[in-house]
Amino acid sequence: MRLQYAGVKSDMKIIAVDDDLVSLNLLSDFLQKERHHDLTLTSSASAALETLQKEDPPFDCILLDIEMPEINGIEVCREIRALEAYNSAPILMITKYRDHVSISQAFANGATDYIKKPFDAFEVLTRINVAERLVQERQAAIDSYIAVRNITGCKPPLASSNHRQDSDALFPSKAMQIQLEGLLPISVFQNYLEKVAETEGCGANLFAVRIREINRIFASTDAAGFLKFFEAFTWALKAEFGAEDTLLSHAGNGAILCATTTGSRFVTEGAQASIHDKLQSYYSQRWHFDLTSEHIVLGHPIRLNKTQKLNFKRAVKAAVARLDQRSGDMAPSYISKLVG
Repeated sequence: MRLQYAGVKSDMKIIAVDDDLVSLNLLSDFLQKERHHDLTLTSSASAALETLQKEDPPFDCILLDIEMPEINGIEVCREIRALEAYNSAPILMITKYRDHVSISQAFANGATDYIKKPFDAFEVLTRINVAERLVQERQAAIDSYIAVRNITGCKPPLASSNHRQDSDALFPSKAMQIQLEGLLPISVFQNYLEKVAETEGCGANLFAVRIREINRIFASTDAAGFLKFFEAFTWALKAEFGAEDTLLSHAGNGAILCATTTGSRFVTEGAQASIHDKLQSYYSQRWHFDLTSEHIVLGHPIRLNKTQKLNFKRAVKAAVARLDQRSGDMAPSYISKLVG
């Protein structure tokens, strides 16, 4: 069903999917009281997928229950991400599950945020407001991309349908963020860490990784080739620590943030050599630069124990500082060259 409010401009176009009608009614009440959103409610995962595929213009935001009888919500999330119109739209998972495994699976399959049942109005509206900012920033990025393309007649190197837009307010320059498949926007990575840190026995480790002297590697190839190389590096990391157990984001200056729940498999003596071997297999082209396992540097991990509120900024700065202590490759200059 579609809820619209005559004579009032809608803030966002939202679809909520939940087989629990009580939850749908609550969501309707919360969103109606605070903001006049254009809201579609559906209790069927298959009906929601059908609606998403034919809706024009597409929905701005999706609220998706994990527990549904037809299809698991995480599977639905993965199917939604495969749709071109929704490869970067905010997807907020709604669930009673509070364990770190469920949270990790949701984010690994494309979730943007995570709302726990039973929910209250404040939490729902807070998460919706965050999603709305993501939508606005994404549209601003698209507008900027179109403007640059119209002026220059060419495609900016970091803008494509497969490059997720960054919405970071933590680091000083958005231009220093690399956006590739396999890397979460820093805001989504923050949502994940904050949710995981609230779970009992989360067992998560946060650390940072960098390829030493990566500016030399960038200088030896073009921007497109470098992006392919960097993407291969991210997939090598996920293969090393477990694709479903490891989430990545770019912290700027070529450092990749890694959050993993692999436990005893975390950073063995042979990890650098293993990552190097995987990088060679994932990178389809032959590289023409010196790169050994010693060039791959892993910072010492920070153990994330259960806490009421994770200080994300402090945790990230600590992880990057630990990397810098081992790396000696401070503030490489290739990023500004990459984005022009």
